[in-house]
Amino acid sequence: MQNIKYQIINIITILIMTFFAIPKLLGKPQSVAGFKQFENAIHLNADFFRIFTGISELGLAILVLVFAFNKNITIGKLAFSFLLITMITALGLEFFARPEPKLILVIIAVVLALFAIYRLRTFNQNVK
Repeated sequence: MQNIKYQIINIITILIMTFFAIPKLLGKPQSVAGFKQFENAIHLNADFFRIFTGISELGLAILVLVFAFNKNITIGKLAFSFLLITMITALGLEFFARPEPKLILVIIAVVLALFAIYRLRTFNQNVK
């Protein structure tokens, strides 16, 4: 049962990260507009930051996918640490760089951060 729960977390994480990475990498108008909002607040080129974020999110999805198949604890810790850092950064951007935070993005970031914390705690319990 525990293994099924872990795989559900992996699948949800992979799907969400891929879902958000692809529009960024393809330069979809909504994604471009969202990153224009960040440009003034963080003083980074919006296109560079959008592409960097898209590559990071896709890389994260691939890392979780690799972990899901090979079950290497080190890769799992790296993947879910990367997820936690990414979601904390996303929350920071939503609250401090965007004029008005988008509730759905905040909820998704919080849920993924909780998944990451949960999985990181389970890795530490398995070591004992």
